[in-house]
Amino acid sequence: MKIGEFMGVLPALAATGIGSVPFLNSQEAVALILQYLPEIPFWPQMVKLGFQEDMVPQAAGGLPGLRLDAENRTVSLDGQLDREATLTKFYELAMSGELASFALHPQEAAGFFDLLAAVQNQSATSPSFLKGQIAGPVTFAGMVKDQQGKAILFDREISQAVTQGLALKAAWQAQEIRRLGKDAVMFFDEPYLTGFGSAFMPISRAEVIATLTEAMDICRQYGEVLFGIHCCGNTDWSMLLETPVDILSFDAYGFFDTLILYGPAVKKFLARGGYLAWGMVPTSPTEPVQTVDQLWERFQEQVIRLTQTGLDRQALLAQSLLTPACGLAYLTPEQAHQALAALAELSARSRDWQTGS
Repeated sequence: MKIGEFMGVLPALAATGIGSVPFLNSQEAVALILQYLPEIPFWPQMVKLGFQEDMVPQAAGGLPGLRLDAENRTVSLDGQLDREATLTKFYELAMSGELASFALHPQEAAGFFDLLAAVQNQSATSPSFLKGQIAGPVTFAGMVKDQQGKAILFDREISQAVTQGLALKAAWQAQEIRRLGKDAVMFFDEPYLTGFGSAFMPISRAEVIATLTEAMDICRQYGEVLFGIHCCGNTDWSMLLETPVDILSFDAYGFFDTLILYGPAVKKFLARGGYLAWGMVPTSPTEPVQTVDQLWERFQEQVIRLTQTGLDRQALLAQSLLTPACGLAYLTPEQAHQALAALAELSARSRDWQTGS
């Protein structure tokens, strides 16, 4: 898919989610998501069901040379790895054109399969878009360690293979979504990039851009997909906007002041048809309780401030989505339910504001 081919087709100010939820029943979680986020529902990562539903182990299947330890809840590079044989086998599968080796499975992603089943059974009200997500290649390679405790991010041979594997796992999700006749929206979740520029993350700006670009390009070879990058903290936003990303997902509740510093890059991104996904509903259990009225006032104030950098308000709103600040996993089920309801209300109010009603 050429960059921007689908641009402009997402429903303005629609709401979607990031990934993790605190619920224990995936079918009930999917029902809530379809109720409150009917235009771009996401599949819920059921992290309370066990280790395999966590972001990193969930993404590890089909990737080369990794060892999952459920007891200690770790994913690491196998210390007994026959590197040459393992990588040869991996690249044979990766170059085969078949995505089955990079599929998710029900025991590690129950919400994915339950969302697809629920949407397949819906009537004419079925959504046009479905959102998937997977650990981004920088985050995954930064969090998985070798036997000496060093991140595989700095093992070029392994990290390149991991980047390709994650791209193919994203491609498999998008393929399954398209099989239902829906348009696929895929997010790379990149929380590791909140540390970009620190002494603890000695990776260059150019390397981040190249890695993310490579992953998106590989995935797009398998079919049409809109790509988002989610980072739930502060980072170099212009770096992410230099990739061929379609949607920038950021924690607007906590980090809007850092995004606005990159006004020219944001303006350029929007000019090429990109979307901002505003994470307006806080997801930290330690945050003070916010009413919908308070969140709505916050969103209005942020939009106005961003327009003061030279953006047109109507154009900005037309290219905006609304999300939670991050995943909902750290909230109670009741709080998560409230967050979804607040998100739906913010979407409705935003559309009233856009139309002037």
